[in-house]
Amino acid sequence: MFMFKLGVSVFLALGLVLTPLVATAAEFRVAVVDGMDVVSKSAEGKRVQDNIKKKSEELGKPFAQRRQDFAKQVEDFQKQAGVMKDDAKKRKQEELQRKASELERQGADAEKQLQQFQEKELAPLFHKLETAVQAVAKEYKLAIVLDKRNSGLLYMDPELDITEKVRSKFGH
Repeated sequence: MFMFKLGVSVFLALGLVLTPLVATAAEFRVAVVDGMDVVSKSAEGKRVQDNIKKKSEELGKPFAQRRQDFAKQVEDFQKQAGVMKDDAKKRKQEELQRKASELERQGADAEKQLQQFQEKELAPLFHKLETAVQAVAKEYKLAIVLDKRNSGLLYMDPELDITEKVRSKFGH
């Protein structure tokens, strides 16, 4: 009889503890949004993509020319290396190594500049996206909104996708 009372007590205690969790779970609403789709298809997003492309070309053109010039110097050295004296060959190799290192550093600098430019250009769009997502989440009483592309999401009911609602708040 004691075991029966203990079992009933444990069952009742678990029921009291878990009831609020079940009630909370019933109100817990989740949705997903394709944020990159919203941003990239907007007029502002297309303008930013064009700006980034122009900046990439601007940074890349002089670098591409320097890379071609360096390749020509290496090719010339390889043709002449057989007839060069050892000390002259060694000096030329060191010079080419310095130029290669400098070219690599310049490439990394250009890459960093482009990345900083992208971040600066995209920041206002992502802020605007966040504001639009928050507005839709509040309007539809959503507890969580996941990004469709970066959430690790393997399956979702298509009804959970609020991309179009966010797009309308984002403003095309």
